[in-house]
Amino acid sequence: MAQPQVKSVVAAEEANKNLIIVTGFGPFVGHEDVNASWEAVRLLPDELTCRGHHYKLEKREVPVEYDAVDKAVEEIWSHKPQLVIHCGVHGSASCIHVEKLAYNHKFTRPDYARQRLPKSSACLVNCSTNVYDNHTLHCGLDVEKIVEVVAASCECTPPATDDAIQSSVNVEPEAFTVLQSSDDVGNYLCGYIYLKSLDRNRNRTLFIHVPPINCPFTSEQTKEVVWRIIEECIRQVTENEKVDC
Repeated sequence: MAQPQVKSVVAAEEANKNLIIVTGFGPFVGHEDVNASWEAVRLLPDELTCRGHHYKLEKREVPVEYDAVDKAVEEIWSHKPQLVIHCGVHGSASCIHVEKLAYNHKFTRPDYARQRLPKSSACLVNCSTNVYDNHTLHCGLDVEKIVEVVAASCECTPPATDDAIQSSVNVEPEAFTVLQSSDDVGNYLCGYIYLKSLDRNRNRTLFIHVPPINCPFTSEQTKEVVWRIIEECIRQVTENEKVDC
């Protein structure tokens, strides 16, 4: 009688192997009307076919609150997804930042609900202080390779608005940067959610910082870059699985 239940569990695990979860953040101070990260994420398609495999994309908006992030990370990883991509907005960025690492210190700012953590460091499930260097967790994916591959394939250019035209005077097209690697995810909710997910599985987690809408990219353009990043991440994850086997 237990056989059908066993089969259903196996089927669920197989389905989750092809599950990609992408998050964006909701409103917060300075971005009350719209958060560029969620605007880009919500435009992503619901499905992805990459290297002959079909994947389901789940898109989730996460409130800019410590408690909400804790609950979201717990729920996300309970599904054992193939890949988790977190996105957030960087107010002063002029291109997309692919983050290499997260720090576990200086979480002192109140969240959008005006709540603070009990102390300046986060409680981690899998990592103790002697597991990672200088209170830092590094992404297990090859971030530099992600940037290289996506930059070579992306044809994203700023929209031809008056502001964009004015700011691009005397700038050669090849000088324009679409994305770059970064080792400064920050010590607010972006850094917090990245740290929490890296603690769950650093080989299947990535954080992407996007610039504000139309500074310089439209949400559609940002979505396209995020999409290409996801494709390269999936390539790396599947290649790493082959090596592990």
